[in-house]
Amino acid sequence: MDLSEGDRPFARSSEACGDPEIPPFWQLDQPSDATAVIDARSGQAVSYGALRALADGCAQKWKLPRRTLVFVFAQNDLDSLAAYLAGLRAGHPVALLSATAPTDSLLAAYAPERVVGTGPFAGYTAIADRLWRRDEPRETPAPHAGLALLLSTSGSTGSPKMVRLSGVNLQANATAIGSYLGLAATERAPTTLPLSYSFGLSVVNSHLAVGATVVLGEFPVVQQDTWLQLARHGATSFAGVPLLYQILRRMRYDPRTAPGVRTYTQAGGRLDAETKLWFLDQAEAAGARFFAMYGQTEATARISFVPPAQLRAKIDSIGRPIPGGELSVDPAGGELVFRGPGVMLGYAESPADLSLGDVQRGVLRTGDLGHVDANGFFYVTGRLKRFLKLAGLRVSLDELERRLEIAFACPVACGGQDEALRVQLEAAVPGAQVFALLREKFGIAPSLATVHPNARIARLPTGKIDYAALAHG
Repeated sequence: MDLSEGDRPFARSSEACGDPEIPPFWQLDQPSDATAVIDARSGQAVSYGALRALADGCAQKWKLPRRTLVFVFAQNDLDSLAAYLAGLRAGHPVALLSATAPTDSLLAAYAPERVVGTGPFAGYTAIADRLWRRDEPRETPAPHAGLALLLSTSGSTGSPKMVRLSGVNLQANATAIGSYLGLAATERAPTTLPLSYSFGLSVVNSHLAVGATVVLGEFPVVQQDTWLQLARHGATSFAGVPLLYQILRRMRYDPRTAPGVRTYTQAGGRLDAETKLWFLDQAEAAGARFFAMYGQTEATARISFVPPAQLRAKIDSIGRPIPGGELSVDPAGGELVFRGPGVMLGYAESPADLSLGDVQRGVLRTGDLGHVDANGFFYVTGRLKRFLKLAGLRVSLDELERRLEIAFACPVACGGQDEALRVQLEAAVPGAQVFALLREKFGIAPSLATVHPNARIARLPTGKIDYAALAHG
């Protein structure tokens, strides 16, 4: 397919990088014989030259006569990575989705011309291995020139609402992450999170941007073989959401048993201070770094980070903004506002939305309430919509969760509806103790709450708490 330079709106990245000489990561502009990917399952090493060829060959198989949307139901494997890079290199916007996401509603909403995944998919015919073509023609508006990627927002893996990201967004965030983590070509980063998740994808993007190696595979932390694989393939970092670090703490994980892993990163939600301090101690004893970070899919992943040397003193902070970004607190309501080149173009819920331009203009209202201290470190104190009215009291569910987690030393989820608080605890905590704390510290009468000890807290594929499920019992 021959696309003119004008049809390749995200092929250049001087806006993102601040340096027109730095190519975007999807050009894979590294020495051809340098190792780009290691397949953990087979042990196969794939060079940057071979990865370029795989991506370009993938795009050719699509046989698309015009620039159009492609769905990729991704696994942590080479085919999925090649399809993602193929879209970026050929100029086709890609919707990168979990391989376990419900397909019918998403395909009905967007009707993409091509689908990459294991299938079968209703209304689509297989034309190659893991490649499907839509059966019935359907006219859809041409995607906006800047659109490069669609990602699901937290909790919407079956919803048509997705985040619209540009090539400038992707490159800017990858460059910023590489800067504050000090990434170099010698790094080897395992895919401990899904490619379809913004945090997991940002690990891949930032490492390809510096010519490093991505170790592709599934790495459940509870399996001993995971740590053997990471050692076997020379992994130098580990990325995890709060749930993974809580599991590591319960396992009494010792970073000294994985001496090659020198950098640990945490994002994807709030990690309790006790677990952060515990892991910080473990990492420092092993001579490793532990970065606590904050971000949103709407900002292409990362918004802020706490430098490891300052984490102990700022244990409850989300840190300072990433390079090139700016955080502030709206004086009118206390909402955190982020500005920077990583802010999304906007949301999409239908094909018509794909033709929209940049409605955000580089400004993201995060929906988080917070403040900044005298040293320029920011703190999240709650969500704008995470409140319940209980007997006339406006109760912050985030604050409630934090207080209960500290009091009972276990994961806690608080949700429900006005006049009906629902509390789940993943430990055998006597209900009477919980009710006593609710009354004493928050003035919440037992008649306004239900308490569920030894609960299995519903979680999204990213590990975040599924508050929608909690709200409806």
